[in-house]
Amino acid sequence: MALEHQTKQADAVRAPAVPRGTAVIVTRYREDVAKVALVNPDDLAMLEEAHELVDALGALEREPLSDTAFKALGAEDRPDPAARVENAQRIAAILDL
Repeated sequence: MALEHQTKQADAVRAPAVPRGTAVIVTRYREDVAKVALVNPDDLAMLEEAHELVDALGALEREPLSDTAFKALGAEDRPDPAARVENAQRIAAILDL
């Protein structure tokens, strides 16, 4: 869900300047309960862009896995330290490539 922006004039709100990479957490009665979080406008834009990217990932169609991918995943799930293979030709033979 996208954030709703509400703009207020600086003289209507007493808020400190927040440098990039910092969030100022404002509490009211208890320090462990946040009332407001203040962030730098550039950081807010970055967070919103990241949120949009994560949302877009959820809308992507999954690609079906190939037989080779299933074989590789199966081998990965049951590793055998004695059967470690680092030779490209041997790997191709195991995966029937």
